[in-house]
Amino acid sequence: MNYETLLPSPQVQTPPLSSLAIEKLRQSVRQQLPLQFRVASTVVEKKFVVYNCVLSSVTTGNSWGVWYRYSEFAAFAKQVETQCTCFDARCCGSCEAIREFLWACFPSKRLSSRSTRTITDRKCKFETVVQYLLRCVLLPGSAMKCLTARQNLPTILFEFLGVRNDVDKRSVLQVFVDNCQSPSRCSTPGCRDSFHSNTSTMDSIEALQCMICLEEIEEEAPSLSIVLPCQHAFHRECIFEWLLFQFHCPMCRARVGPPASASYCIEKNRIFQWWLCNFEEDPLAIKQA
Repeated sequence: MNYETLLPSPQVQTPPLSSLAIEKLRQSVRQQLPLQFRVASTVVEKKFVVYNCVLSSVTTGNSWGVWYRYSEFAAFAKQVETQCTCFDARCCGSCEAIREFLWACFPSKRLSSRSTRTITDRKCKFETVVQYLLRCVLLPGSAMKCLTARQNLPTILFEFLGVRNDVDKRSVLQVFVDNCQSPSRCSTPGCRDSFHSNTSTMDSIEALQCMICLEEIEEEAPSLSIVLPCQHAFHRECIFEWLLFQFHCPMCRARVGPPASASYCIEKNRIFQWWLCNFEEDPLAIKQA
């Protein structure tokens, strides 16, 4: 679904990001992401080096490994640049920031690819690049406002990282709203009325409709819907996409998740990228009472 009509238009293009802006994007976030990535070890072959990458899911405890050469990392970075970012001067997201970050932080090709210094440098930079892309996908922020990035970056990133289980692909706020669902919600007729007992007849009708896609919410299929803490209900697919770049209810604007602050990458008075972080409570650990 294209939400770009709901979002403010960006300012005009500006020159490439400065080193200070890149450093801001490079900074790690205090918030633990649902997916953790690190380059655990390397294997030096005759003509190349294989990097052993380990991933773990905070929410499910699943862990697995993937193995790539430098050339495969480089092909992935090129794919992100060409397929996951748009080149529209009116882009409402952070595609330019993503490209600039890859250009500045991805390790350059070297003749001495098997030297200890090169291997150490590449391990660090591979981790920096992947963790940045995970932050773009898993924390609500401007990166996913762009339809091109939203439709392509999660798919390509998760495929490269070998993420097979859909549960392990959830963003921070997607995990939060899943954890806040009552086991008995919508299991009996009229449960929606209990959420809206003081509303008018029109409000009760609207409560059965997803206000993102304007289609009916089937009470007989609770696994396909999500009820936010504010008690507004949406299709799971619709609200999951919304929460990639927003952190409030589309209807009442109530905050989704614990209080948090946003970080900004600003260049020449233009916000190139922002992301929500510094949650007062860990949204991955909050459960339905």
